Amino acid sequence: MTPAEAKVMLKTQLAAHGQDIILRRYTATSGNPRPSDDLPVRAFVRAVKAEEIVGRIDSTFSNVAFDPEDAGALWPVRKDDKVVIDGKTRNVEVVKPITLAGVLVRCDVVVAG
Repeated sequence: MTPAEAKVMLKTQLAAHGQDIILRRYTATSGNPRPSDDLPVRAFVRAVKAEEIVGRIDSTFSNVAFDPEDAGALWPVRKDDKVVIDGKTRNVEVVKPITLAGVLVRCDVVVAG
């Protein structure tokens, strides 16, 4: 599979089976409301698997996969960025860029909360 094919496959599956989330990066340390850059994206959201529950990762954590091209100006996503899933703001704990033949094709993040 080529990187281009992997990207097309991801986009197709996200369109058909993904859900809408919001990537959020706060642009100030305080404020009411606190200023942020928000970007809606399609993603796969899945609970962590039993074998992934180690250390401080528990059953409240989720895996979120999305197309990094959709992250636009918020790329690269980084620890302590936020993901809003079903109206609930969750914290990005781990960022796992996925490459194929040296090309970025997907981003997986682990979120808490």
